[in-house]
Amino acid sequence: LGQLTGPGDILGLLKLSQSIGRGIRDCLFPKICDSCGLPFENGISNILCLSCFNSIQPYRDPICSRCGNPLDPGAFTGATFLRCVICGDGDYFLDGVRAYGDYSGALRIAHHAFKFEGMESLGALLAERMTLVIPAGFTTEETIFCPVPLSPERERERGYNPAEVLCRHISLKKKLPFRKLLQKIKSIPPQMSLRREDRLRNPEGAYELLPSTTIPAKVLLVDDVFTTGATLEECAKVLKKSGVNWVGSAVWGRTPRYL
Repeated sequence: LGQLTGPGDILGLLKLSQSIGRGIRDCLFPKICDSCGLPFENGISNILCLSCFNSIQPYRDPICSRCGNPLDPGAFTGATFLRCVICGDGDYFLDGVRAYGDYSGALRIAHHAFKFEGMESLGALLAERMTLVIPAGFTTEETIFCPVPLSPERERERGYNPAEVLCRHISLKKKLPFRKLLQKIKSIPPQMSLRREDRLRNPEGAYELLPSTTIPAKVLLVDDVFTTGATLEECAKVLKKSGVNWVGSAVWGRTPRYL
């Protein structure tokens, strides 16, 4: 220390000490990827290595226009509506859905950390990926980005609304307006705790338009996961009955069809 001659030497010593400290920490407490189980230095927080996160594959066209599931290439060539067997030719309030990918593996791990482990900062990274699969037709100059709302109690408990975090980041990326149009007026059991048949009925009557809302022509609902689509369909119903012409949705993950 007696040979240090100025602030630059002291700063260099501090940086060296920090580097040594990080090395010791990483040796004693290495970050282990929740997907591949290997230790890593560079990754997504302390949950995923970059290799596993970058391995998440986005859905490719053709995609079911109602639920966002990928379809067999060429199976619906020339069709007016691309629909999977489950969605069929029924009438829906949602005009289109895009999910980034399957709710499994590294995609599911990233979502779980973002939604259930308080890692709100991951929202920007997930939203950046989501923007890559949103079709140009979903985001015209008339489009308003709207998050699926949480109940006030649930949002206070969690500290943030994951759908709103994603929605804000996507609207910034797309340079289109963000607006809260809906509110949740009825507490309902979490969808993940119910059977498919109950999930389809669970959100009925749970949402309404916020007071004094100016009705836009086009709304893109943003949520974190699409399972049965009941929540998004209910939100779309409220918006359509209020005068919105077109309602689509963008989500991070799409669960298997049997859920």
